[in-house]
Amino acid sequence: MKIGIYGGAFDPFHNGHLSMIRGSIKSKKVDRVIVIPTGMPCFKPARKVTLSPYRFYMVKAALKDEPKCEVCDIEQVFGEPSYTVTTLKNLRKQKVVSEKDELFFMCGSDILFEFESWHKPEEILKQASLLCALRPGIDEGQARNEAAHLEEKFGTKIRFFKIDGVEVASSKLRADGDMEESDDVSDVVKTFIADHDLYSEDSPLMNVSDEMYKTLMKHCFTLFHEMSGKRLLHSMNVCVTATRYAMRFGADPDKCALAGLLHDCAKELPEKQQIDLAAKIIHGYIPGKQILHSPAGAVYAKEHYGVEDQEVLDAIQFHTIGREIMTITDKIVYLADKIEPARHYDDLSEIRRLAESDLDGALIECYLAIQESFAAKGQVIHDDTKKSLAYLLAQREK
Repeated sequence: MKIGIYGGAFDPFHNGHLSMIRGSIKSKKVDRVIVIPTGMPCFKPARKVTLSPYRFYMVKAALKDEPKCEVCDIEQVFGEPSYTVTTLKNLRKQKVVSEKDELFFMCGSDILFEFESWHKPEEILKQASLLCALRPGIDEGQARNEAAHLEEKFGTKIRFFKIDGVEVASSKLRADGDMEESDDVSDVVKTFIADHDLYSEDSPLMNVSDEMYKTLMKHCFTLFHEMSGKRLLHSMNVCVTATRYAMRFGADPDKCALAGLLHDCAKELPEKQQIDLAAKIIHGYIPGKQILHSPAGAVYAKEHYGVEDQEVLDAIQFHTIGREIMTITDKIVYLADKIEPARHYDDLSEIRRLAESDLDGALIECYLAIQESFAAKGQVIHDDTKKSLAYLLAQREK
């Protein structure tokens, strides 16, 4: 089978990318396309690229119904840059493709002019042939001349295919902002961007330390393989939202980001394992199933993710029900978990409004909304939540 390999940051995934995929299939030069969102970028500063799982799941959503196309997670591994030659070798090593499959590395014809500067270009060509899209704005004659030079130098055959005239760059889309109004991004991608508040002007994670950013990246790759996509996206949203609130209310952005990302780290573990973990810090009773992951998560974050900061561990432990006297990190992570952008409950607008300027007010409003929701079901909120609400209300009266 002839398989096109199409990699990139896809930050965001736009109609130019889609044109490449559809054009290659239409050309019949490949039978199917494997799309590989970059994991750890080689040539771009890490902070300039949206965290990898966001981009992976954005592409997956965009191509969900695209025939003869699949999205591969082979680069969702932390530890080394995502060099093309390594990825191509791993595709065969991990049996994503078979030894009999013929691989074509898909790229725009502009890549021809920089290909010799890539990491081990001769090794790339031993793994796959180049399949180049004749893109708008690139002189076809010059592209074919450069291809002839590379063919002679590396003893390879370079093929071309034409694509529809879609001229768009991810960097320009990010710079322009307001992608909801852009014709260069599909409705599915627009929805994904809006749901997760990607490309926000304030870029909260730019405020964490370099060391913490590396830690967040590392944990994102680990979490990618330990939890569902929906849970991971929620956790990343909480991380970003908590960092935004940390900057807004004078908390430590590193602590809030880390606690936000790991707050649900134990939620998809087997229940027996959660019970055993929670028992290490809670004695005499087993928390209810809905809140068990919180104390379990605090222990798991320490043992599995190496978190030593007790303030971070406490924020993870108390993110579901709170406690009587909450630290600012507790409050921020609790609130971020309830109102991150992908939460679509009907009663969040007032809480979000208050969270613009009044952390305690937003927390009180959140508690009251939960209390009302429980009451409608004939239930009562947890005693610790009651104590926390009572304490906050008492402080307001002083």
